[in-house]
Amino acid sequence: MESTVQHSETRPFTPELALPVAERPLDPETIRETVSVLIAQGELAMASEMTDLARVIHPNDESVLVMSALVTEVSQDWFKAHALLTRLHYLQGESVTAETYRHEIRVLRCLGSTVQALNLAKAALIKFPSDVVLLEEHAELLPFSDQTLSAVD
Repeated sequence: MESTVQHSETRPFTPELALPVAERPLDPETIRETVSVLIAQGELAMASEMTDLARVIHPNDESVLVMSALVTEVSQDWFKAHALLTRLHYLQGESVTAETYRHEIRVLRCLGSTVQALNLAKAALIKFPSDVVLLEEHAELLPFSDQTLSAVD
């Protein structure tokens, strides 16, 4: 009996695209470096795929979450960025950084969630009262405090 399956044309092997595991392990540092190169080369979609893979391999690695969040912010995928930053904030716990707060606030603003961004800015200023960027974000969001009151009424 003859096979009716047609095989697609095989591509030639390109050694520079190969990733020998012994030489280039998929540790967070290697992933960060690779993603940085991909972004510099304008390969945002590939960088996004790389960070997605990295989160599967290293689901609780803060540096992988940071890189993933940055890629999604550059891609303006605000919902995914919000989810990643929320996860990062959770992982950092009491050690959450001012930088994490800054990114969370910016993403919430991009999502149009100004009241939520204001509330987060207030919480961030309790922990980082002299952070200039957080102070500026809070000042810019204060006009939206009226929405907070009307939402409660």
